[in-house]
Amino acid sequence: MRFTVADVFAGCGGLSYGFVRTGLFDVVLGTDIDERALETFAHNHAKHGSNPITVSGDIRSIAPSALAKKLSVFGLDERGTLDVLVGGPPCEGFSQNRRHEVILPSGERAFIRNPLDNDDARNDLFRYFLALVDILRPRMVLIENVPQMISSRKGATVREIERTLAMIGYQTEWKILIATDYGVPQIRRRAFVVAWQKGIKGFTWPEPTHGKEKPGVKSALLPIVTVRDAIADLPPAGKTERGRGNVARYRKTNSAYAKSMQSNIATPMNHVARTPGEMVLRRLRAMRPGMITADLPPELRPKSHYYNCYGRLAWDAPAKTITKSCNYLGSGCFGHPEEDRGITMREAARLQSFDDDFDFLSGSEPHVAKMVGSAVPPLLASVLAEQIAKALDS
Repeated sequence: MRFTVADVFAGCGGLSYGFVRTGLFDVVLGTDIDERALETFAHNHAKHGSNPITVSGDIRSIAPSALAKKLSVFGLDERGTLDVLVGGPPCEGFSQNRRHEVILPSGERAFIRNPLDNDDARNDLFRYFLALVDILRPRMVLIENVPQMISSRKGATVREIERTLAMIGYQTEWKILIATDYGVPQIRRRAFVVAWQKGIKGFTWPEPTHGKEKPGVKSALLPIVTVRDAIADLPPAGKTERGRGNVARYRKTNSAYAKSMQSNIATPMNHVARTPGEMVLRRLRAMRPGMITADLPPELRPKSHYYNCYGRLAWDAPAKTITKSCNYLGSGCFGHPEEDRGITMREAARLQSFDDDFDFLSGSEPHVAKMVGSAVPPLLASVLAEQIAKALDS
């Protein structure tokens, strides 16, 4: 018998998809404001034998008690019957992704991050999640967010989560994990809060499996997965959507990561090369891996820009954070390492550790980018899910 997991603020389902990929969990519920993302969520979970209920729209329009009742068809609406409740409340109010260029009195350039918007109404959605925990009393809880959630309101947000869960019998721990430490080819830092009921013997955070070698020190860690490991085996990108093709179109690779991502059925969709505009193309051509926007010649440098926009990924390093604007070169380091184009949405999905059998059900590239970039990397989620399963077995 597999454990049950409900996913709130699910998006396309990267977090719960990681749980399902372990073979130890069934997904029973998914909610999100994006109805099309939930169709992607349900479609891909069905491939793994789950048939979750989906609830679309602004979650604040449905009472937590009414949402809990949705699980009655599985017999999971009574307290303590659901195994795991997971969720990533919207993080825009916590996020500081954008850096602004400022000129210091000395004439030097510096980059500063946006201040946290502690008044953003979306910051309070974690309280809805906590209210749902109180009603369902799942055996374990997992919350995911950007690292700034930990420092939000000078630490008051995470202290409130811990205090609220303690009042209803949960022990809570939190930690910031880096995706590259667990085999994801992307430098992505995320905060996770894990809580468990009394009677469960505890949860152990996963140990890193990948890391950089230190000179003269023999390490048991695997090498960090690079952009080359992740995407070099994909067929040449097309100018239009080609649909799925014969698996013989995959390029030869020795990458264990790439082989784990490949489909046994057909090559993936969403592998379309976008042609940038003339000015964007000129900026991209001037870029080399490792350069940032400030390194561009003055005539190509935009007046207002993100810290590393128009940048190229490096073949032999992990990618920068894949965001929900990864389809737009002006929003970050999303340039192909050598071709004069941005990464395709399938390449972005690979860098997020979505396997090639995962379908994104949208004809809109910006929407696919939003689904991909907003997700928790499934591989990172799987590592956490395995540790949660061990705790539940206790």
